[in-house]
Amino acid sequence: MDFRPILVLVPALVFAFMNGANDSGTMAASVVSSRSIRPRTAMWIAAIASFAGAMLLGSEVARMLGERLLHLEYLPPGASPFWACVGAVFSAIGWGLFAWKFGLPASYTHALLGGWLGGFMALGGVQIVNVANVFYVLAAVLLTPFLALFVSWAGLLTMYYLLEEVSLQAMPLFRAIERVMFVLMSFAHGANAAQKSMALLVIAGLSLGRTGPLPVKFDLPLWVQGVCAASFAIGVLFGFVRTLKTVGFGIFRVGPLHSFCALASSAGLTIVSTVFGLPLSSGQINSSALLGAGAGHNIKAVRWDVAFEFFANWAVTFPASAGMSYVLVKVIK
Repeated sequence: MDFRPILVLVPALVFAFMNGANDSGTMAASVVSSRSIRPRTAMWIAAIASFAGAMLLGSEVARMLGERLLHLEYLPPGASPFWACVGAVFSAIGWGLFAWKFGLPASYTHALLGGWLGGFMALGGVQIVNVANVFYVLAAVLLTPFLALFVSWAGLLTMYYLLEEVSLQAMPLFRAIERVMFVLMSFAHGANAAQKSMALLVIAGLSLGRTGPLPVKFDLPLWVQGVCAASFAIGVLFGFVRTLKTVGFGIFRVGPLHSFCALASSAGLTIVSTVFGLPLSSGQINSSALLGAGAGHNIKAVRWDVAFEFFANWAVTFPASAGMSYVLVKVIK
């Protein structure tokens, strides 16, 4: 019996689950800390919306990982992409567990991207990397959190200016809009995040039983889409409370207007990124957008030491996961 399908299927679904569980804290942080939605209700809304997004918002992120980041035709004879997929997912899970152990908001996107590139370079060397597309993706991964911070900051200042004379009677309206933004952000977040596991399963599945190059066409089966979306959504339901407390209550005191600006900027950036196939760290964008809203409210009220912990962890994730995956593939291939 060939156990290789189980060797990649189970870890890929575990990764999707952990990704959802970890990201649920940053997804629900603003609406929970602004007291617009109760925590358990927010988890259910986020889970359902993220599942819908993963099923309905295309497959460009999966195609970016599966088709455009690597020159699979440059793999040496006998080198199977299957083992690079295994190395990528195990290294991403390993780093995720380490970050969870210490209550850090791990970037699962950084972990998987690092593991993905490290694993394939272990098989085929540096020439297998599509440098232009990798640079494009990594630049987007690094810059979008700062863009989210700026957009949220500017949005809050604009709202303060426009709504200076509005009475508190309008607050229920803002809470309703905030909830709509939360659904939209969760929809986009699920679409971007769950597609990374989909790419793993497709490339690993195509590799099984093949000795020649992989097919050029990247097809995403409905069952792969469904199981990855469901695993991510279930993970959201069992979200890590430690991350929710760190992001939602450890940065600054969040109100409905701050939450709205953070959610709107995060949702907009994540939707655009997903449409263009950029596998971004949605949790990183959510955290940065909330940080920007805090800075717009009162820059002295933001706990920048917490923010520094976020960025320090994210800066280490990519090279650590790449190194782990490279070594693992060299050992097992």
